[in-house]
Amino acid sequence: MKNTAHLIKIPLALLVISGIFPAGCSLAPSPEKIKVPGARSTTFQGDKSKKKFIGTTWWREFHDKNLNRQVEDVLKNAPDAHAVLARLAAFREQAKIAGAPLLPTVSIDANGTRSKTNLGTFLPQGGSFTNSSFGLQLSASYELDVWGKLRNSEKAARVSLLEAEENRDVVFQTLEANTVDLYAQLSEARREISLRKEAVDAAKSLEKSVRAAYLAGTISSELFLNARQQLAAQKQALSLTRTRATALEMSLNALAGREIHTPIVTTAFEHFPSRLAPVPAGLPAELLNRRPDVRSAGLKVQAALLQVGIARAALLPSISLTAQKGYKSNDLSNLVDSGSSVWTLTGGIVQPLFNRGAKRAAVRQAHRNVEAAIADYKKTALNAFKEVETALSSFADTGERLELETETLNSEKIKEAQAKAAYLSGTVGIQPFITAHIAYLNRLIVRNQLALSMIQNRVRLATALGDGLYSTQKNPGESK
Repeated sequence: MKNTAHLIKIPLALLVISGIFPAGCSLAPSPEKIKVPGARSTTFQGDKSKKKFIGTTWWREFHDKNLNRQVEDVLKNAPDAHAVLARLAAFREQAKIAGAPLLPTVSIDANGTRSKTNLGTFLPQGGSFTNSSFGLQLSASYELDVWGKLRNSEKAARVSLLEAEENRDVVFQTLEANTVDLYAQLSEARREISLRKEAVDAAKSLEKSVRAAYLAGTISSELFLNARQQLAAQKQALSLTRTRATALEMSLNALAGREIHTPIVTTAFEHFPSRLAPVPAGLPAELLNRRPDVRSAGLKVQAALLQVGIARAALLPSISLTAQKGYKSNDLSNLVDSGSSVWTLTGGIVQPLFNRGAKRAAVRQAHRNVEAAIADYKKTALNAFKEVETALSSFADTGERLELETETLNSEKIKEAQAKAAYLSGTVGIQPFITAHIAYLNRLIVRNQLALSMIQNRVRLATALGDGLYSTQKNPGESK
């Protein structure tokens, strides 16, 4: 045991050296704060609340248990979710790989050789002899990170890992938004189907009444043809709505990774809130720190700066050390004796001399990549501001249109009630009442479509504000 302890002395010394000199200077430029127009503003123009932004699981404000279950199922089982989590796990392993060169590579080699040599070709009397050789050797190699190349490579891998985490949040945000959007559309489409069925039945009654009057010669053929055309239009609208509902259900199932014809339970559309409260947008500067796509763009700038340092370091000499300690003997029983001890310590330095300017071109390329990354960051940040302002404006405008449409719907309801009263009193026939009823149903469909637009604007606003992110910090299905 005492002799074998000598086996690790020189490689252990190399480990000590790597600990004393873990990294040299870094040649990567220091990151600077990127100025984005509008980032210093105190509020968004379309934000009427002027309150601080508070992150929530925003879809729960609809108070729909079926919707909540759909979102949870999609976040847990969606193929996109599994794919982004697998890529994130791969980046974690890549970060470990990138950090490996910061410590010496240590290996052990054990070998044995036995050979026989025939002496007949050398001596007249012939004969032979047998030779044995055994070896046990521990080796360690290490590159001194004088210029910070290895350390910057490891940092770049960790920045890529952080970027992958931001991309995960982008994917989960998108899944949340798409789920709520598809679910709301499906719920509205199913409500529209029931209303259009009622409109078709009413149109059939109108067509039947007008046909009888036409055959009796009390009305013109033009009125009869108009009634038939109205019935055909209502049937066509019903067919298109059914097709749309089927497509929406299949899309939501595909998003969740389910069989596309799996039945989906939706809450009746009329139970959705008819008016949604304004959403505080907070400060523009906070938005840049909150949105994962903007943070991802910022990490790309950091990664580009580190690549500059790596490219610069490639112009300078690289210094490496190799240490070997072991034993060699012709007799296995004497292998670890002190007399069989051997060791080697090697140092090397490599300086690039001629590569047709490739390494200097790599430095210039890295600087250009930094410029491009900064430009992309500004573009992403400005696009975030634009999306918030657009969503706030659209949210407010749709709310006003919904209020006006609700007033119009109430007027149609009154007209229908008046026509019904007149019909029941016998002052008019059934045709004016059926016509008023169909007009009310069509107006109710329009009002529901505006309510759906209101919900969809709320979805876009949540995405634009980076809302719902805290729910993705521990994503369902993510391995620890």
